[in-house]
Amino acid sequence: MYRACTLAVLEAGIDPQASDDVVELVRGLAMELEWPRELSQPHVVLAGEDVTSKLRTPEIEHAVSFVSGVPAVRDELVRRQRAIADRSPIVMAGRDIGTRVLTEARTKIFLEASAMVRAQRRLGEELDSGRQTTFERVLDETRRRDEMDNTGQRAIHREQAADDAIIIDTDMLGIDDVVERCVEAYRTANGD
Repeated sequence: MYRACTLAVLEAGIDPQASDDVVELVRGLAMELEWPRELSQPHVVLAGEDVTSKLRTPEIEHAVSFVSGVPAVRDELVRRQRAIADRSPIVMAGRDIGTRVLTEARTKIFLEASAMVRAQRRLGEELDSGRQTTFERVLDETRRRDEMDNTGQRAIHREQAADDAIIIDTDMLGIDDVVERCVEAYRTANGD
């Protein structure tokens, strides 16, 4: 959702650091999440257009920390995320889901990985999407975003995971292993 807001900000020609203009745009933004039956990931729709494929560009990556760092933007998206969760059971991912958005969630899982591993994973996503980049560029962007995130108001790291979160270090795990650990954590936490 933060990436979609960032896309809207950039497409409107608004400076991502112009907080008042960003907040005004985000509050009026027609944004929906749609779950096609054949897909497990939601599609993000802005003003009737599916923008999912536009959310991982270098331009979005560079600007998203500015947009997501605006407290009023976070407040607006927290409100929207809670409304989504109120409609039906959901698995929701995000840096502050367990500590701010869904503090009463039955199971909270905090996934962590080193910058190197996250950059390797992102590089794979970029190349799979047909975008050409290098590992060094992706690693630099990952570290830059980490620095911005960890020095700003939204710093999130292990010490700030929800007290009742299950922490899983994913550095040495493949996606199937991560899913298996998450399902196991859910079942254990819910007595299944």
